[in-house]
Amino acid sequence: MKKKIFFIILIILLIGGAFIIGRQVGLNTEDSKTSTLIKEESVSTQDIKKTLTGSGEVKAKTTEKLELNTSYYFKAMCVEEDDTVKMGENLLEYTNGKYLTAPYDLVVVSKSVPNAESKCTSSNYIEVSNLSTLVTTISINENEINNVNIGQEVVITLTADESKTYTGKVTKVDSIGNYETSGTTFSASIEFENDGFIKLGMSLSCTITLKEEKDALSVPIDAVYQNNEGKDYVVKVNEDGTTTDTIVELGIANDKYVQVKSGLELNDKVQITTEVTESSDSSKKSNSSGFGSFSSFGGGDKPSGDFQNGGGMPNFDSSNTRGSGNGGSSNRPGGRSSSSNN
Repeated sequence: MKKKIFFIILIILLIGGAFIIGRQVGLNTEDSKTSTLIKEESVSTQDIKKTLTGSGEVKAKTTEKLELNTSYYFKAMCVEEDDTVKMGENLLEYTNGKYLTAPYDLVVVSKSVPNAESKCTSSNYIEVSNLSTLVTTISINENEINNVNIGQEVVITLTADESKTYTGKVTKVDSIGNYETSGTTFSASIEFENDGFIKLGMSLSCTITLKEEKDALSVPIDAVYQNNEGKDYVVKVNEDGTTTDTIVELGIANDKYVQVKSGLELNDKVQITTEVTESSDSSKKSNSSGFGSFSSFGGGDKPSGDFQNGGGMPNFDSSNTRGSGNGGSSNRPGGRSSSSNN
């Protein structure tokens, strides 16, 4: 009797275990399917800028030591180190009732003063940083350093308040780079004026416009592909609804559009093919089309991109490029082929 009960319990445990394992396997198995989405876009005109962005720290352009009057006797300091002082405010009091005042808006960096009631000497001073004119330094990749010149305008945004922008200018570009295994970078100095709200040590972002095209004939970046010869092309939609792989010459680009120098005309139609893979878990989707989205624009010191050199992968300064061809007359999602127009 005990043996029979034992076998019954064992069978129940085996069945229960098999059910649990099977259910778990079922939960971890995801069916996926791939669908192809096709849409058309018109060739349009866009204002396209190729920009370079870098980050830096707010610093004072000048720091100097204010001398004390050696004919006077020191009485007391009116400020402490690290104090921010407005122009005309008192820094130090002498025993004769006179004061050393701030010649401009400044921050007190350090001081060397005599004992109270002692005469001031030439070795006494108050070191201050000028808050009126500020500077910052950004690092520039060696591939773009020749596009940065002294006098170029810079748009500056503080991390603390991105709603407001300041305008500065490039005042110095280093001739000697800083070599690292990942590449060489060069430093560029930027000067700008303080509106009274900027503090030393704040972080900021600088944007330099390297190239700009107004009303440039353009297509969405996702519309551009490469064939197995490394040539850039788009899928042009003909009047009868058929499509032609049309070779194009490309110019500069931003994160959405790329300039088309030749191969298309205004209002031509181009086709964008996107593959969407969707699993049974609706939260997991992926897609690909053309060269994809270039999300790295605006960070580090990478510019918006430049297709101008042609051949191979387009000359985009971005790690997010997609759609390089290998094999076949075309390399775009969907596996469709059509005639080529060179």
